[in-house]
Amino acid sequence: MRISNARTIADIEYVVDPPSQGSDLAAWTACGISCRRDRHRYSGRDYSFSFELLHLHNDARHKGWHVVIISELWRFEGMRGEPRVTKSLRVLRGKAADVLAWMRQNRDQKLRRATS
Repeated sequence: MRISNARTIADIEYVVDPPSQGSDLAAWTACGISCRRDRHRYSGRDYSFSFELLHLHNDARHKGWHVVIISELWRFEGMRGEPRVTKSLRVLRGKAADVLAWMRQNRDQKLRRATS
């Protein structure tokens, strides 16, 4: 499984459960990792954009990692249809396999709790 595909990104976001877009909360802990959200926005006459970086840090001694999920939204004057958010994921430190193992374990635990 590629770590940067949309399904994996959605599963990671499900596990860390970021606060809603309207929330001012910028840092939290989820499933043993530190999470931080940075937002950047610009609104001009002809276009606007917003970028959101979701930093996920696992500081485990031997299998630590740092991942960033980048969300990007552009709007242009006269644009037809709804703009779509583009998301990508970057492993900045550690191994993708360790990130995937963490995600699978915590996703499965969260799903079991939700259905029991």
